[in-house]
Amino acid sequence: MPSLPLKAQVGIRDHWTKEDSPVQTSLRELQELLGHAVVVEPEWALLVVELDAFYADKTNLVVVVAGCVQAWAKSMIELLEDAAHEAWTEKVLEKVPARMRVFVEVAASAKAATAWSEQRDGFVVSLPKKQVYQPAELFPIFRGELLACFDAKKKPQLPERKAPGGADDWEGVEVDKVTGKAEVIEPSKSVQTSRPKIEFMPDVASLPRPDQLFLQPPYHLSLVHGHQQIELHCSHSPTLEFLAAYLKRWCRVNHADTRNPPAVQVTLHQSAFGLGEVFDRLTLSTEETRYTNQFTVTSPTVVALIEGVLGYELISTHGGWNFRRNAEFKKL
Repeated sequence: MPSLPLKAQVGIRDHWTKEDSPVQTSLRELQELLGHAVVVEPEWALLVVELDAFYADKTNLVVVVAGCVQAWAKSMIELLEDAAHEAWTEKVLEKVPARMRVFVEVAASAKAATAWSEQRDGFVVSLPKKQVYQPAELFPIFRGELLACFDAKKKPQLPERKAPGGADDWEGVEVDKVTGKAEVIEPSKSVQTSRPKIEFMPDVASLPRPDQLFLQPPYHLSLVHGHQQIELHCSHSPTLEFLAAYLKRWCRVNHADTRNPPAVQVTLHQSAFGLGEVFDRLTLSTEETRYTNQFTVTSPTVVALIEGVLGYELISTHGGWNFRRNAEFKKL
């Protein structure tokens, strides 16, 4: 078994074993409600190996695992306290008459899950195989699956995988009755999966740094157009970096100025929050060369990039142009 990285050891000490840590507080609350012990002993070495690629900061990895277990415990507590689920509560007490064992492992997919294991005689908490930014988001997932874990009819089914080749290759293909040509019918894009609603105030210690947290959607961008300057504010630093790089690449030279400066000064501004190189503001200005510059800065060019290339959607024009993108950018 490999030894744990130092940062993981520090994280376990500060965010897991510490008596007043949020996760231990929630587990004690669950224990008091049940009237007997709740045993959760994560195999940290295995968890670190499985999740290593998703968390550069191993302290953050431990914090997220602790946050996920806390979300699970909160889900269990809420169900046990709800009189509407009395039959379910009786089933839990029947299954764990002496002590409740909880096993923490990593799921095979990017989806979190929980289930009752007859073989292991305990609950299994499966952490998503991806970076989790807000463990509190998993609360409704855990609650729903806990409620269904003893009912075979309600247990969530994994999506069926279609075998390659065969008749399924023709699914979505229809023949036009007029032309006789086969056409592919694209699936409807109207149905979108929504993120779970946050039901608890997150623990500050469970959240990653701003430069990591704001890499997840939704991304917010606002554009304010002044006389000689356009200013963009964005929660997603890579968006501003892309806009700056593209506009700098194709910016003309102001030959009317003997210094031959760019026609538009494109400037990225460092964010006051987070670590490393993170930007939250971009300015496009002709202020410094206003007396020699024949060029101006226009909003439509920038808006075309924001909407047409980056896929942001305009949501309001109050106090400026405000855009939002809900889908995460994929990496090439």
